[in-house]
Amino acid sequence: MTTQTTEQTLGMSFVTMVENLVAGEHLEKNPWTPDAMWHNIANQTVDALVVRGELRREEADIITGLTPLDALPAAIGCPDASPVWRCIYTAYRLTAGSSFGNTKYEIRNIMARRAVTNKQFSFMLGVLVDRDVRRSKNRKAPGVRRPATLQTARNAFGDGGFLTEEVPGKHWAPVYAPLDQLLERALAGDRNARITLMIGGGFVLMMDGYLTRDRESKFYEGSAPFRGSPPSILADLAKHEHGLRLLAISWQRWKPTQPAHEYEIPVIREDGSVILTGDTRETRHPEPLTEYRLYEIANPAKAMAGFLKQQETRKARNQSTTPEDRDRDNRERLTMALDIAHDAATALKGSPVSPPPHPFGTYEEWNRTRNTAHQVYEMLVKHGPDLDEGFIASEAPEDDDEPEVD
Repeated sequence: MTTQTTEQTLGMSFVTMVENLVAGEHLEKNPWTPDAMWHNIANQTVDALVVRGELRREEADIITGLTPLDALPAAIGCPDASPVWRCIYTAYRLTAGSSFGNTKYEIRNIMARRAVTNKQFSFMLGVLVDRDVRRSKNRKAPGVRRPATLQTARNAFGDGGFLTEEVPGKHWAPVYAPLDQLLERALAGDRNARITLMIGGGFVLMMDGYLTRDRESKFYEGSAPFRGSPPSILADLAKHEHGLRLLAISWQRWKPTQPAHEYEIPVIREDGSVILTGDTRETRHPEPLTEYRLYEIANPAKAMAGFLKQQETRKARNQSTTPEDRDRDNRERLTMALDIAHDAATALKGSPVSPPPHPFGTYEEWNRTRNTAHQVYEMLVKHGPDLDEGFIASEAPEDDDEPEVD
């Protein structure tokens, strides 16, 4: 009995002992929140894997955050000291191959449950991998009304996170390479590079609130063109070049030490170039990424179908609204439709497919599309507002006694 107790104590980390004491305090006084409960389970699970010999203590220290970020390049061979690489390493050591089943087994033992779902596993993974950025992502930037994104990210992890079909229980290994090389290998068809980029980019998008959990209200409010959980969106993004480039630029522009609202991840074209808005040098700036645009890049066909369904719903709802409300909604519909049409035409123009068939279809299809576009163009030109319409003059400043100065 004494020998068993000594072995368990030697296998237990200092982090686990402290958390066990904290757990006792919560048991007697304040109830655990789900985040705190799974945080404690995660630490106990990692220590149990060390006792079983599934993890070395050095590997467990990397996962639990005891190894500082600055030591990561030497410890795992990653190109820089980024929280993203700790996230990828953690996902690999706890989900790849037989590690997934072994980790689930320890979770079931700790929780005394017969089964642990992938969503529960993903939520536990989320509270492990956000250790390095909790403080920054749990605060708001000055003057911003949106809440901090940490809880939004944990909700996304609770809906599956980056556990696509290719990750849990499958054989894969991280590719520790600079981001440009990682993207190049992913575009060339390297499966390990593609999974590495998907996990890294997905972690960034969830931590900053661009990729959130699936909710029915998002579809009917119009913030997403179709319903999709984080794993399904990330799986779609990782299937084609446009999505892989978006994951790469999201990772590249990410700022782990700042709140999610102090900077913006731009939208990119299929070739990876940043989309700019504005006509002059002073007004041109990168167009910010939105969740709607993220879904649209992930699966253009589903986005178009969802967009049309939303318009049908909106059209039925608009029958009882005021003319001003209908005009505003129709302007939004027109802008969205033109954005989609422009993106589709740009993609077709740059298609590498040699006719036949022509990228724009048959002559009849092309002519019908051209005529429709020309009709819309003529209506915009003929019915545009006058320059003086809607001009609101500023109030005249109050007179004062100060003399004018040339």
